[in-house]
Amino acid sequence: MAAHHPKWRNARRIVLVGAILIVTLAYGNHRWQQFLHARGIEQLSWQGLRFTSSGPVLRYLKLEQRQASGGRLQIIAEHSRLDWPTHDGQGWHLPQLRIARLDVAWQAPSIGAAPSSAGSPDPHSLAALPRHLAIDTFTARLPCANGRCLLQGSLQAQHAGPRLLPASLDLRLQHEGRQLSLDANLDGRAGFQELVMQARILLNGQARIRLSGILSSDDTEQTWRGELAMPGLPEAPWLRDWLGQWLEPWRTDASPALQAVGLEADWRLQWPRGPLELSRLRKMAQGEAHLRASLPEAWPAPGIGLLKGDLDLNLVGSAGKWLPRQLHADLHLTRPQGAWLEGVPEPLRPEALQLQIAPHPINTSSKAPHLPLSLRLHSQGPLRALLQGELNIAPQLPDWRVELKGGTLEIDAPRLQFSGNRLERLKVRLRMAGQLDHERLRLALDEGSRFSLGRLALAELLLEELQGQLAGLHLTAEPVGEGLRVSQLGGPLHLQTANLQHPRLHAQGWRWQGRLDGGDGHQQLGGMLQGERGLGMNLQLRRSSGGALAMEARLTEILLQAGNPLAATLSDWPARLELDKGRLQGSAHLYLSPGKPRQAELKLQSQGLSGIYERSELDGLSGRIQARLRGSHLELQLTELEVTHLNPGLPLGPLRLRGQYSASLAQPLRGRLAWQQAELTLLDGRAWLPPSSRDLSTGSASLPLRLEGLQLGELFRLYPAEGLAGRGTLDGRLPLLVGPAGVRIEQGRLDNRGPGILQFRSERIRTFARSNPAMKLVADALENFHFSRLSSDLGYDEQGKLRMGLRLEGRNPALEKGRPIHFNINLEEDIPALLTSLQLSDRVSERIRQRVQQRLRKSPDAP
Repeated sequence: MAAHHPKWRNARRIVLVGAILIVTLAYGNHRWQQFLHARGIEQLSWQGLRFTSSGPVLRYLKLEQRQASGGRLQIIAEHSRLDWPTHDGQGWHLPQLRIARLDVAWQAPSIGAAPSSAGSPDPHSLAALPRHLAIDTFTARLPCANGRCLLQGSLQAQHAGPRLLPASLDLRLQHEGRQLSLDANLDGRAGFQELVMQARILLNGQARIRLSGILSSDDTEQTWRGELAMPGLPEAPWLRDWLGQWLEPWRTDASPALQAVGLEADWRLQWPRGPLELSRLRKMAQGEAHLRASLPEAWPAPGIGLLKGDLDLNLVGSAGKWLPRQLHADLHLTRPQGAWLEGVPEPLRPEALQLQIAPHPINTSSKAPHLPLSLRLHSQGPLRALLQGELNIAPQLPDWRVELKGGTLEIDAPRLQFSGNRLERLKVRLRMAGQLDHERLRLALDEGSRFSLGRLALAELLLEELQGQLAGLHLTAEPVGEGLRVSQLGGPLHLQTANLQHPRLHAQGWRWQGRLDGGDGHQQLGGMLQGERGLGMNLQLRRSSGGALAMEARLTEILLQAGNPLAATLSDWPARLELDKGRLQGSAHLYLSPGKPRQAELKLQSQGLSGIYERSELDGLSGRIQARLRGSHLELQLTELEVTHLNPGLPLGPLRLRGQYSASLAQPLRGRLAWQQAELTLLDGRAWLPPSSRDLSTGSASLPLRLEGLQLGELFRLYPAEGLAGRGTLDGRLPLLVGPAGVRIEQGRLDNRGPGILQFRSERIRTFARSNPAMKLVADALENFHFSRLSSDLGYDEQGKLRMGLRLEGRNPALEKGRPIHFNINLEEDIPALLTSLQLSDRVSERIRQRVQQRLRKSPDAP
């Protein structure tokens, strides 16, 4: 085989090397893109990369990263220089990185985004960073309380390589021609068994804040000792304004000159060895801390407000519980703000608070250490409050205890209004004692605890001169997490109002005497509610932990001989109904549960009620009425309702009713009526309805009234017609049509049951008959008419007109040898006018006659 020419062999080698290089670059680019994508880097670009004898130089670098938490980070570096790696006794390292200009912009994650799961960096991994980092100028745009704020400055940082320590940081921030500097140094032993930190904050080149600390650890625990000193802060005004951009916003016009702000603190804390996390420290740290603060002028405290005053506090703590060992405070808070106000209704939020705590000498026989203090907390605003008392703190841990003795709380609010409710002249004075320990809180109100309220308006309810006695109420609560859970709340509760007004009630005074009990999410209120006009009831209110509300009310038995407290209390009591005798009892139940239909029940039981309804006397009203409400469905039950005697001008009764009625609340008069008994004794007979039911959805109904055994003799005895008498028995039917316009009868019928006698003797008829032979025959026949048939068609309209077509068949034995005689007589009677004439007679009580006369005087045309 012929040998290949050398030029061809070189060409093949070049092509092979080129192919391998292309594949390698393609694969490397693919892996590089995967690396960037895995770290959320969406853009990475650079310009002006060159290499010098001291190291690489990069004119421009831009990086954009989308973080796993949802935030976005952008970094732009200009004129960066990195020294070549060098080797010393600790190995290879990067000596220095210098950046002339660095621009950082960070956009925080949106609310609700999942937090990043990245853990704390390993301190040893920091050794891979250059030993000296210098940023001549940096600009950072970061989230703040005002949205996004700008930081400008420079940075110098260095460390000792793999040992890291010692390390130092020099951070300088510029703001409107002023400078804030942080100078920090960190040193310690190898393995981080001990870290020593020294830091200063300088304002315009003057050291204002000093911080030092030592963090040491052994095999079981870690210890942190530190000191903080800020003897003065003349630069407070501009520093306050600048920090106000980053922290929770506050108003900056509090005080124009803040010259002397003093703060000193020292502490010694121990906790079990483990991760250095804030939440872990709060739960497990123990030790003591001392804080001394002097704020002659109002200084903004983020999440609290504008604070001034003096504080000297020595704390001792264990397992997250901290108690004062020494305490002296005189603090004034104005323009309060923060989450601690969220649970307070806006009209009740204070405008200013003053807290004064000072040592209080007391005599004690206990040898255990204790801290006696006097407490005074004053609140100003729409609601002025003053809390005073003696505190005795036993700071032994874990069995610590805080006692309150001789505590008083005074509240004064001339006028408050919230959610449509209005309070005027509120005054509260509480005398209390209590104890708080690691197991529970106990608080009790002593004699003299009371409140008064000049006026309380709640929607349609108005209370005037409301007073309450609260002595004896006690509270027990147990710690749950960061809060308290009320396990017991109870005691007597006495309330009294001089005047209660509501559209459904007559204005009068009321008094409540009862007891309040509650705990574990449920409450119960029970006692006697008494009105000054005689109405009283036993009332029980219960609220379960699930939010269900149950109410039970039982009326004190009403004896109507002493008056009618229902009529004197309920404005909707029918004015036409007056009761003056008998007994009345009642009870009511109400149940409300979230997500379920409301349920209510009302029971009334009467015995021997007597009085007047409209223009009728009634006597012996007894029976039971029961009403039930299920959601929007209403049911009424009448059980053995009986009225012994009715007298609208002629005596009736007894009346007996038994039945049911059901309807919806949306259309209460268009339901369904059913009855098992509806019977009235009338003219020694009876009128009754056969058991049946009717649908009233159309607004009208027909009722087949039947008459049985009516006695003519009783009718003529009561009917105001001169010379009319007789005897006989009548039966009949009256189809009643009841509608919105009233009651009417169509095609009614009356018939006699067996023969009877009709006697009509009238001198006026006899005089008229002397000149009229036909009328004389009628008059003679009716003087002693023995009838075999007496029947009548009957009609009645809504205006009260009764029309009768009467047919009589019979004879007068003394007239023409008893020849049969037939009569057809048409009668018309105005029933309301007839009843009015009867009611003006002596057949009814004087009260009814007065009502009729008053009605006639108001409307002379009334029947």
